[in-house]
Amino acid sequence: MTGFERELLYRIVEHLRLEEVDVDHLSPDVALFGQGLELDSIDAIELEIMIEKHYGTSILTSERTRSTFGTLRDLARFLEINKGRDARRTDGGTAEPRG
Repeated sequence: MTGFERELLYRIVEHLRLEEVDVDHLSPDVALFGQGLELDSIDAIELEIMIEKHYGTSILTSERTRSTFGTLRDLARFLEINKGRDARRTDGGTAEPRG
């Protein structure tokens, strides 16, 4: 597990108050939803709030996919690529970024 993946996992566990999760025994390939961390739709909303607050990235509707939120590693990779993306935008954060 990379340092960033570990940091992200600790933030998720803390923000979502997942006291029963033993982070030292999880792999970066742990599923976030369903089996694994067993997050639900309310957790997804809270997770997006935490991501925006700590990493400066709003999750676009088109990014709410398994490739972004499938595993801890998937989410970490997405954030490493997009970290601070919205802080760099000049359109007030309302338009989707151009690829």
